[in-house]
Amino acid sequence: MRYPKLYEKMAPLGPIPEQEWVRAEALGREQGVERKGLFLRPGEKVDRFGLVLQGVFRLVRVSARGAEMVKAFRSEGDLVGAYAEMLMRVPSMTTIEALEPSRLLVFREQDIQALEAGHVCWVRVLRRVAERHFLMKERREQEFLEFSAEERLDMFWSEHAHLKGRVPQRDVAAYLGITEVALSRIMSRRRKRAESEED
Repeated sequence: MRYPKLYEKMAPLGPIPEQEWVRAEALGREQGVERKGLFLRPGEKVDRFGLVLQGVFRLVRVSARGAEMVKAFRSEGDLVGAYAEMLMRVPSMTTIEALEPSRLLVFREQDIQALEAGHVCWVRVLRRVAERHFLMKERREQEFLEFSAEERLDMFWSEHAHLKGRVPQRDVAAYLGITEVALSRIMSRRRKRAESEED
């Protein structure tokens, strides 16, 4: 087994027998992506996804007005790819960019088909991945409907504490759906509140 930490994170989804994981490792190939390098560009065919071995990625859409909207961040142990476009059989509308030097274990669509044909655990894994995707999307929509930007910021860092110091402030703002200036104002208000409480 070459990637035991990754196996520990993925195995509960199946569960995945160890021999099946070893078979998956043999199908995957390692790919390095330099900082600011792209794993996927808009317009490309979506025929692969990766499991993050090291590093952080941001998934970005660009609006018709040219504004960047950060859909998600992915780091160690996470799945990265344009899943919706893969299901719809359309070219990518998503940019997937590394925020630091990163490594992925990459699988092609035919690799997944081979795994599914070989053992039922992979059918369960993929179903649970799709379920997680759906739940994350639902929760994100709910946050925008029910909570203020400051509350969304608290929830973001509560769920993504491991990304502190690894994600630029402008990307956090784009994820929250606000400008970097608005995020700076929130941070400034918080500092002033903290200072007044100390006095």
